[in-house]
Amino acid sequence: MYPRRAMLRSLFAVTAAMTALAVGAPRLLRAQPAAGSDRVAVDVELEACGKALRRVARLFSAGFTRADADRLERDIDALPTDKAAQWTYQVTHDGQAATLTVHAVVDELSMVDLDFVTTPAIAARIRKALGDLER
Repeated sequence: MYPRRAMLRSLFAVTAAMTALAVGAPRLLRAQPAAGSDRVAVDVELEACGKALRRVARLFSAGFTRADADRLERDIDALPTDKAAQWTYQVTHDGQAATLTVHAVVDELSMVDLDFVTTPAIAARIRKALGDLER
């Protein structure tokens, strides 16, 4: 049997380590592009998140529409602070099928870290569409 003091010390160390991991986790969970993919990262205020998503939705003829952007905006708005979430869409851009992955984290200042992972050609279009939104 462990002495009570040693058990408390161990419990404290484990709790402190888990807290440090939980606080740092959202920043570590940024979307990582797969081979042949590109990532576009943008930080926007929570109020501007819907505008950013609707701009991205305009780039696609199918798969990520305005209705999808509005639904995603509600999902992001409902996220707990510093909780990361990810959504994947099969989109059509200029007649070509592609995958669009959206990764979001809302911080304690109501800023949203949005990451879009997709093909390099689509990523360039997203970067251009969102260029003036980031603060």
